[in-house]
Amino acid sequence: MMSAIQEINELSVSELFQHGHYTIPIYQRNYAWGESEVEQLLQDVMDFALNEHEHEQKSSSYYIGSLVTYQRDNDNFEIIDGQQRHTTLSIFLSVIKNEFDADLGDIQRINLGFDSRDKSDKTLRMLFNGTKRSNELQEEYTIRAAYDVTQRYLKRENANLKLFINYLLNKVKILRVVVPADTDLNHYFEIMNNRGEQLEKHEVLKARLMSQLSDNTGRSAFAKVWDACADMERYVQLGIPSDLRDKVFGSDWSSCPDGFNALCSSLSSNSEVQRPQSLAAIIAKPQFHASQKKNGNESLGTFSSVINFPNFLLHVLRVTAAKDIPLDDKRLLDIFSDEMLKSDRHAKEFAQQFILDLLRCRMLFDRYIIKRENDEDWSLKVLKLYESKQRSFSYVNSTDDEGLNQKLVMILSMFHVSFPTQAYKHWLNAALYYLYHTTDASLNVAGHNYLQFLESLSNKFFYGRFGTTEPLGYFDLIYRNPTLPSSFSTELLTYRNVQNFIFNRLDYQLWKRLNAGERFAGVNMDYVMKRLKGFSFTFRSSVEHYYPQNPLNSRPITESITLPKGVDTFGNLCLISHSNNSRLSNYLPTAKKEHYEKSTTIESLKQVFMMSYDNWGPEYLELIAEHEQMMIRVLCD
Repeated sequence: MMSAIQEINELSVSELFQHGHYTIPIYQRNYAWGESEVEQLLQDVMDFALNEHEHEQKSSSYYIGSLVTYQRDNDNFEIIDGQQRHTTLSIFLSVIKNEFDADLGDIQRINLGFDSRDKSDKTLRMLFNGTKRSNELQEEYTIRAAYDVTQRYLKRENANLKLFINYLLNKVKILRVVVPADTDLNHYFEIMNNRGEQLEKHEVLKARLMSQLSDNTGRSAFAKVWDACADMERYVQLGIPSDLRDKVFGSDWSSCPDGFNALCSSLSSNSEVQRPQSLAAIIAKPQFHASQKKNGNESLGTFSSVINFPNFLLHVLRVTAAKDIPLDDKRLLDIFSDEMLKSDRHAKEFAQQFILDLLRCRMLFDRYIIKRENDEDWSLKVLKLYESKQRSFSYVNSTDDEGLNQKLVMILSMFHVSFPTQAYKHWLNAALYYLYHTTDASLNVAGHNYLQFLESLSNKFFYGRFGTTEPLGYFDLIYRNPTLPSSFSTELLTYRNVQNFIFNRLDYQLWKRLNAGERFAGVNMDYVMKRLKGFSFTFRSSVEHYYPQNPLNSRPITESITLPKGVDTFGNLCLISHSNNSRLSNYLPTAKKEHYEKSTTIESLKQVFMMSYDNWGPEYLELIAEHEQMMIRVLCD
């Protein structure tokens, strides 16, 4: 049996980095956090910092979990669990110190190292010390990627930077757990990897809402709909027992019951007879949607959702309440509790109406929000039922016009990859709000109107949030009709400031124009059009200098009258994946172009435009400046 824990210390980030040294052993995996995990932690810290400031809760702290360690000697700890958090905190401090010239107090060094992982070790120290990239040093690109994500996020939230830094250093807490010296680490890992799953917040919320319903029929109907909606990887109709789908969704499976009584009636024939249960009893034995048997004749398809179920619940609540509700699923239970208290409806009526709204929004989500199909392509499809003895179905485009459907796929995927973090999917909230209030009883929407709305939303984000030094809030942009700036501030198009959305919007605008047959002066159109079909939106988060900052065996592009920002000018930048940027960062344009000749996929249309030119570099500054002005015109269209 494992010995009792030797020591537990509650440490602030400042205290964690002032004392001791922590080592990640060779048997641990590499640093693996991507943009969504890094940005989610940044957002969590910012949310708590702002909440403390607004409510003057001076003693509030944010606990980010535990750091399980084994003490090698006096002040040297081996990290058993928690290396991703510690590494990410090290990256945060590096960005704050070097990009914002902030005072870290008594933190003088990064006290994290790696056993037998020299590249990771050197990259982390180089970033903290502010060492510029060099041709000689190969970086650990996942660590560099997290650094770039952090820098862009804090640039975007610059108005609250001081609050963020103070809260991060002093109020973000981690529990350092030191296991006894005689611990069998192999046995410890076995225990860690076999811990039972805790009841999730959305399951607790389900129990709370069901407890407001007074009869078995209502609770049973509520549970069936909730469980069907909770499986975000398949269309919601397929989560309802096959013999009840016609009753719930109509003969063509495309409509919703018009009230709670109608919902209960449509599901009553398959309801289980139950005695009334207390909230504690419901929580103790939750009904998991995975327990439902699937019809062996059904081909459910393989779809991946752009959002998880707890966050989807918040979207539904925000859409139906039309209130500035945070899209933060960590606060799921508190947010719903607050809204139920503020609602004009009785708790029972709230629960009944919410399950109807949830089902309607989920059907709209299935029909008009993109998914990943078979882990490959983006798709926008509707479940279509065919009249036959076996009531077969398939998946077809959501609009009859294939070209229109593709435009919708492109703009929706543009939004999605621009905002990978769940709490930042305001575009999705806007789309659901539009669909909820404009579709008829059969849930049909005019595809051209939907596309026009999404393009208008892109304009709102562009001019109202990313193109001004005084950005408007997302809620105002979506739920109100604020006056937008009439022009875009091109000063924001610098290497350190330009956001992913800007690059993705530009690529969408280029794709749209090229598909409409437009030609661009001075560009090798044959080169561009040959590669157009290989383009789709992917998760890219690395800003590449097409002509490198530190060119191999060539002279750099410096600041000049023609290019005031030098190599950092927007005309010389594009957005690509970190793996490609890390591999090719110091190569000259000719070498990069040769590399991409072998690729069948295209990451950036702006990059394709740059590669279409025969010449690019310090001898061709006028050409780079002309390209930049052309891209800005497209961006602002």
